Amino acid sequence: MNHRGQVSIEVTSRHGHVSQRMEDYATEKALKLPRFNDQISRIEIIVDGPHEAPEVEMVVHIDNHPNIVASQTSEHFHAAIDGLVDKVERQLKRAKERLKSRRADTNSRGGAEPTGGGDGGGEETYDDVLRRDLGA
Repeated sequence: MNHRGQVSIEVTSRHGHVSQRMEDYATEKALKLPRFNDQISRIEIIVDGPHEAPEVEMVVHIDNHPNIVASQTSEHFHAAIDGLVDKVERQLKRAKERLKSRRADTNSRGGAEPTGGGDGGGEETYDDVLRRDLGA
């Protein structure tokens, strides 16, 4: 299921008020995250003390995956948002790599076994062909 264009972004403040300009900047930056994972359904941005050394936290909700959470403190709101988006991008990339490696492990451990009635005389798998051709 693809959520591109349907990602809900919520910007809230714990102490103080987030101006419309600040909210627009945070939303604009957060809208870049779905290109790293198309299963993102919602992004929460929580700002604590938006005007003096703000601490910004982001919670990214992904379908069928644990939430990704990151926080960043900086002297300026824009710097905090930029650093936070970079952190979340790295986490999304790592999560995608872990998923790819898990899928590769499953396939190499026999996830694609030949079906030949149990006598082992079925078709060769992709892994069998690679092992034969590479001489492993």
